Amino acid sequence: MKHQKAIDKIRSGAYTRSELIRLRSNAETMQKRGDADAAAVIAEIDVATPTDKTIVFMGFCPGANFDNRLDIEWKEQGICTFIFLRSEKQLDRFNDIWPGDLIVLKKRHQFGKTMLLYGHGRATGIKYDQDNNRYLEMDWSAQDQIIEVPLMGCNSTVDVRTIEQVEAEMPVEFFNWLNQPVQA
Repeated sequence: MKHQKAIDKIRSGAYTRSELIRLRSNAETMQKRGDADAAAVIAEIDVATPTDKTIVFMGFCPGANFDNRLDIEWKEQGICTFIFLRSEKQLDRFNDIWPGDLIVLKKRHQFGKTMLLYGHGRATGIKYDQDNNRYLEMDWSAQDQIIEVPLMGCNSTVDVRTIEQVEAEMPVEFFNWLNQPVQA
């Protein structure tokens, strides 16, 4: 295969998310210019795990209305979507989620103070629907306990945090809920 060296490097997990974005853009350009083999590079990028993983606190109730909750459907289908397409800032945040990132489902509880967490899972792949909207393939945890924790960051639907930020701000209960040991 013409691009085997690039594919092998992608599979090795040697790239950051910004490098993967740049590689994908280059591969898309090559594909548009008639390089059919570039599709294999794009497919590898869409399941690649970047070196810089994040934790995403993701709202799942459009319009902040619990009657519109999407988490049940997401868990059944093994996906995570973002439908508020007119918010470019949040769409950019959603589009910066990669395989390996942890998605934590949140709902604001006490405005500006706390949030309730309804589940979590790992992004395992990136897909596009018939309208070319990006969505995530997910491996959702069977964890169904709901916990209340301090609100991290702003009140947006997609709150992306580094692992270090979460470790510095979240209580021990959060890490117990994730079934992960507390970092020393």
